[in-house]
Amino acid sequence: MLYHDAVSYLSRFTNYERELRYPYDGWHLNLERVRVLLDELGSPERDLPVIHVAGTKGKGSTAAMIEAMARAAGFKTGLYTSPHLLDFKERIRIGGRMIGESDVADMVERMAPAIERVHGRIELGPLTYFEIITAMALAVFARERVDVAVLEAGLGGRFDATNVCNPLVTVLTAVSMDHTDILGDTLEAIAGEKAQIIKAGKPAVIAPQQEAVYGVFRARCEEAGAREIRVAERCRWRQTREDAEGQWADIEGAVKLPELFIALTGEHQLQNAATALVAVDEASRSGITVGVEAMRRGLSSLVWPGRFQRIRRKPDVVLDGAHNGASAEYLARSIRKIYPGRRVTAVIGMGGDKDVEGFCAALGPAIHSVILTRSRAKKALPANRFKKALAPFHVRVLASESVAEAMERALKGSAPDDVVLVTGSFYVVGEALEWDGGEGAALS
Repeated sequence: MLYHDAVSYLSRFTNYERELRYPYDGWHLNLERVRVLLDELGSPERDLPVIHVAGTKGKGSTAAMIEAMARAAGFKTGLYTSPHLLDFKERIRIGGRMIGESDVADMVERMAPAIERVHGRIELGPLTYFEIITAMALAVFARERVDVAVLEAGLGGRFDATNVCNPLVTVLTAVSMDHTDILGDTLEAIAGEKAQIIKAGKPAVIAPQQEAVYGVFRARCEEAGAREIRVAERCRWRQTREDAEGQWADIEGAVKLPELFIALTGEHQLQNAATALVAVDEASRSGITVGVEAMRRGLSSLVWPGRFQRIRRKPDVVLDGAHNGASAEYLARSIRKIYPGRRVTAVIGMGGDKDVEGFCAALGPAIHSVILTRSRAKKALPANRFKKALAPFHVRVLASESVAEAMERALKGSAPDDVVLVTGSFYVVGEALEWDGGEGAALS
């Protein structure tokens, strides 16, 4: 089997990442069939040392930070994240590098008979794309004998395929309103789904949350007999300066790191870094010991595409995967802080299931014009809904049929001192990277 054959085979299975709405239950997303598939593969998850990360915002960045620090300390690491921006191989990394095309082809070929057997069991229901890839990642990590595997949950937690693991540490990043038609229309409901990654007797590292969310996580910890660890009580942080390359901060508490450089922009990334630091500190109780110098090296060298990532200058072209109101607030804050007084043209594409009103209310005051576009992956929101949401900010709104066309149009209308911001969806960010030649998606 060749690489393109393997990717084509996987694409045959239902991919809910590209669906606007779908049933969120224990049948369409079924942990039992994931466990059966893993049993067919020799139960690779059984003895795998895992740090499991879920949340609404920052889970990918936090997972990447944890992996980078563990790798800097000399541990052999695995990292599983989703979705990918350009290349399927981005999802599964060993030692900071994407697995190779031959690895994907070999693994899919080896797994295919087991996949077909499980997929054909009517009582289990059909396997999904994400379930198969999660099993593949676990099998790869077990085969490579990684010292620690960092898994980012895909959606929610309760029914997410990554929830088959028995982690050393669970991590819950900030919870905000997103996927409300699937996970619930209150913070408590959304938090309740994510809280289900908390396991009996295992430490649960909880990023700063609204009080209602804290209550949900506390109740789950008590129910599961898990140790609740609030990052805000274990760690204090203060940003000292910031630019487009990253930020510097003083961190005290569980670890003491004065003038720490983090190669990601935005104060929310500082909160993610504090969460990752507390998680790594907890993992040391299980033998994953990371010293302060490794923490510094990991956070200072991290490359994480699509998170306030500058890919061009004159004008600066910045990519950020913000796609709900909370993340748009963080993004607007960074734009105003790093590019004060600069004219910003935003290239925006969002899926039809998103809160465009909340997104525009947060980002509108920080931008001057908008070019609406759509990714090839998802149905775009109607332009008139965007125009109505942006009307209070007197922002000029144009439209382009493709991301590439929108990028060319934005650059043509921008002066060297302007900023082009690409946001609204990781799929749109990925296509902007593709338009730029794809080099910006590399992690190492």
